[in-house]
Amino acid sequence: MRIVAFAVVFIFLGGAPAAAESRDDRLARALSDSVSTSSALATLAEFDAAAERHGGNRAAGTPGFERSREHVEHVLRRAGYRVTTQPVPYTGFAADVEVFTAPGGARVRALMGQFTPSGQVEGALAAATGDGCQAAHYPAGTVIAVAPTGGCPTVDKAVAARDAGVRAVLFYDVSPAVDAVLRRRVPGAPLPVAFISERSARSLTPGTASLDLRGHSYDDVTVNVFAETSGGRADSVVMAGAHLDSAVDGPGVNDNGTSVAALLETAVRLAPHQARVVNKVRFAFWGAEEWINVGSIHYVGTRTPRELAAISLYLNWELIASPNYVHFVVDGDDSDHPDTGSPAGPPGSGVVEAVLSQGYRARDVPFRTADLSGIRSDQEAFAAVGVPVGGAFGGVRGIKTPEEAAVFGGTAGMTYDPCYHQPCDDLSSVHVGALGESMRAMAWAVGRFAVEDDDVRP
Repeated sequence: MRIVAFAVVFIFLGGAPAAAESRDDRLARALSDSVSTSSALATLAEFDAAAERHGGNRAAGTPGFERSREHVEHVLRRAGYRVTTQPVPYTGFAADVEVFTAPGGARVRALMGQFTPSGQVEGALAAATGDGCQAAHYPAGTVIAVAPTGGCPTVDKAVAARDAGVRAVLFYDVSPAVDAVLRRRVPGAPLPVAFISERSARSLTPGTASLDLRGHSYDDVTVNVFAETSGGRADSVVMAGAHLDSAVDGPGVNDNGTSVAALLETAVRLAPHQARVVNKVRFAFWGAEEWINVGSIHYVGTRTPRELAAISLYLNWELIASPNYVHFVVDGDDSDHPDTGSPAGPPGSGVVEAVLSQGYRARDVPFRTADLSGIRSDQEAFAAVGVPVGGAFGGVRGIKTPEEAAVFGGTAGMTYDPCYHQPCDDLSSVHVGALGESMRAMAWAVGRFAVEDDDVRP
């Protein structure tokens, strides 16, 4: 999942837009009432254990992912669904050696940038002046530079450093989560790149340092997992999805195990009704999202025009139980964020937003809207081919405001998820209350669209 800065608008608990009213909400209410937080937590415990037993992550192509996939398939089959999978080819990157020795000899945790050159470098370490976007920001004689992210693309900073004679760069994020180390992709970097924490960066002093980075790209195949209702119109398919894989540097229990667990529980509760729904519901658990939405892109790219035309809408969920959460609903019609971020989603996306919003309103749960660009995930592939989209998330690396803390609790001035792509993204980081609230809104939306979706594409 990619993250960007975004604006938000607070939604008070007033009446829902007309698109969400005067509709058959009996199944929506039944599903919302029946989903079980304890059942979702049981799935999260399985994911947490899968990561703990298999190298600390559930990334595509790993045993941790396979154990997670097996659990999802088992639960779906036990509920009465026919489960199918789709092979998904992808290109990944593995860091084989990543060792940074600071001046004075201390080892400092450094994560190799994905799709960057290998190299063994030793020499003078110095911090960039300014933001590091220009060659002039790197002091003469610097061999290993230290620079913040932001201000310009990271690859542009790497090029500027190279032009200044630097042989490797250590990047860090300026964030309230000062101990977080966020590995990034930097394709096109002309020199070795690694990422360290802000705390580590601030503690470094000039002197001789060494950096040993060795990695390689590889081609592999993972899977998407699907289950759909036995009943419902095949020419009016409601799709609901969440990515199943984690990033390589953490268990991914919030990102995105929470969304998968909630979607799985929603599917289980829908199962007794599956032969009687009006619209077919297809649940999707994506592979290789962390390699930039590969699973969903592959799925959409392998559909026929007729199959794509049959998809009435796509709902997506990400990180729904961030420890310092805010409930964010995607602003599908761009009515709240007309001058920022992405334009509106395809026609009908505003109705998707309204129905999902009603899932929160029905239980007097506050939420905010966020621009469509606020969560760059699997909905993008569907939006690109004109399918109405929507979804929700609990916040990533944005910083919680005092106003948000007053409404949702938590800590103002801290990121929504300090454990994003970190080893601490385990079961202990999940906000259980947020999980239940988001899951009930999810179930509402799935139940409503299973019965009626004619207002999405009139």
